[in-house]
Amino acid sequence: SETALETLKETLNTGQIAEDNAQCEATTTTEPVEEEDEYEDEQHDHFDETHISTMYLGHADYSVPASATAETFRRSEQVRRGDVARPRNRSEVPGSGGGERMSALDYFPRQNSINSVMMHTQRNRSMPSIRADSRLYGMRTFASTQFAAQKRGFLRRKVPLEEMVSYTSEALARPLMNLPRELMRDATRSFRVIQRYMGNVDDAVTPEEKFSDVLWLCNAGIRALLLRDEVFCQLAKQVTGNPSPGAAERGWTLLGVLLYAFRPTQLLLPHLDAFVDAAPVPTLRLRRFLRLQLGRVKRAGGRIAEMSASELQLVMTVPSQPLVFGGQLDEIVGCTDLVNCHTGLPRVLEQLTTLIVSLGGDRTEGLFRVPGDSDAVALTRLRIEAGQTDFSHVHDPNVPASLLKEWLRDLAEPLVPESLYEQCVSAPDDPATALGVMSLMPESSMHVLKFLMRFLAGLLLPDVQERTKMGASNLALVFGPSLLRNPASDLKNAFASSSGEQAFVMTLLASFAS
Repeated sequence: SETALETLKETLNTGQIAEDNAQCEATTTTEPVEEEDEYEDEQHDHFDETHISTMYLGHADYSVPASATAETFRRSEQVRRGDVARPRNRSEVPGSGGGERMSALDYFPRQNSINSVMMHTQRNRSMPSIRADSRLYGMRTFASTQFAAQKRGFLRRKVPLEEMVSYTSEALARPLMNLPRELMRDATRSFRVIQRYMGNVDDAVTPEEKFSDVLWLCNAGIRALLLRDEVFCQLAKQVTGNPSPGAAERGWTLLGVLLYAFRPTQLLLPHLDAFVDAAPVPTLRLRRFLRLQLGRVKRAGGRIAEMSASELQLVMTVPSQPLVFGGQLDEIVGCTDLVNCHTGLPRVLEQLTTLIVSLGGDRTEGLFRVPGDSDAVALTRLRIEAGQTDFSHVHDPNVPASLLKEWLRDLAEPLVPESLYEQCVSAPDDPATALGVMSLMPESSMHVLKFLMRFLAGLLLPDVQERTKMGASNLALVFGPSLLRNPASDLKNAFASSSGEQAFVMTLLASFAS
């Protein structure tokens, strides 16, 4: 009915759905480029028929031919405005088959699909992180299906794929991917910014100009969803086969910096993941930093607010700092800047537990279960990674509580070594076994685990539990996956062992509480 259609219209035009659809509809209404236009590649001219269906609908529940996607968006707009009647059966919808009757919601599957995929892109905490197989993913694989056809010369010969994904010293005449017309200028400018930052151009660029360029690039990606993959593809291109090792290292560093600002789409993410795994990253520290950044954006997604100059200054210092998150525990305790020489404990561990107590964590319901504000968590983590100790901006104990879980989860090796995993879950209810496992752990790991167990045991006092509503089973459920990591790669085995992990942590908590 018209009333139902108006209600649907209001629903689709509110909140995040409206924002996502506005960007997608803007791309589908791009007029075809004239034949004599400089930007005349056939795939670019048909951006509205290909890009949306591949980027947003590739993993959705609806299977829609690319040729029908743009027409469907146009028709749905006409229906919402009342210019045409709502179709009575599926055969009237472009790209759909069959003649059965349909409901009002059935005519708008693209919006629902796009929104569901975008929500999955922004945040997915429920599933374990599984690295992309480099045999199936990689930038060449991505480019073979998502890059626009490039032609050159009088005879307009097609540029080989290998050349499109490899370093060039020349300026970029057009985007690598299919982008709408309004983003073409930003795409070519972003490539120039990357070249200037990496130092592969002859321009004399001051540090202040480089900083200004990177700030523009970060915020351009935050503002324009469709520009993000283009920027990551440009960076991957410039570090592939770069003749200057120093320029390549600056390019990899810039990639890690940009991951603080925005994340690749779900379509590109596994390819970029596999590319970083297989690429010759100059140093082990830089590779760990990139892996850490990719893991972080998989869990938490990208930011919404634009980045300030002060935030970027912090971000730019992180790659040169020793790894606080994602490092090896032995390396952390071996670094004088990261360890308290009096206690032998990592400074970050003491800072976070102290913050939790001083902010009233023992009086906060759902401590460790309720996540902290994502922006506050990201800023506090950034300050820690940059070596700062001023946390006056933090007022919620859930923020340091979230970061404590992140620090444990991001350690390069789990606190309880994988070699002891089976021993932990085979007899998880036996206190003697649990304490025996601790005696077999490396000294630094055992020291940290004892400190953590004493801290958590303090939260199990009856009056504290009454306020936090977090008993031993709740804390064990939260910290089990962070302290132990199942070495098996199959999900069925991982889920089956989760109860053993929880029981093992509960046994340790009971031992320290007594």
